[in-house]
Amino acid sequence: MRKNKHEKKEKVTEEKKNEIKEVTPQKKKLNKKFILLYAALAAFIVYASFTIVNQSIQISEKKDELNKIDKQLQIVEIKSDYLKEIKNYKGKELSEYMENIAREDLDYIKNGERVFVNVSGD
Repeated sequence: MRKNKHEKKEKVTEEKKNEIKEVTPQKKKLNKKFILLYAALAAFIVYASFTIVNQSIQISEKKDELNKIDKQLQIVEIKSDYLKEIKNYKGKELSEYMENIAREDLDYIKNGERVFVNVSGD
């Protein structure tokens, strides 16, 4: 009995070996789930790219604005230090400072001074 079963199996496998089947290539169908997944992935990549570029532009603009504000702050600090120094002027220093302001900013002159104006522009 064992031989019969074993012999039958051998006959079946030999018959299968002798048979030649033609296999036609089958096209793989994409599932709708995969198409939606690829579309969602593509949309996310486009969104992420746009967001990154937009944020880098904003960062660069904010850095420029920060540099301008830093320069303004330095100017104000210099003026503040200058005014603190002037605040401590007394006596001769104060009179020289006031005379200098009158001459340069207000265009005043002392009695008996002559002012020469260059009209040629050189």
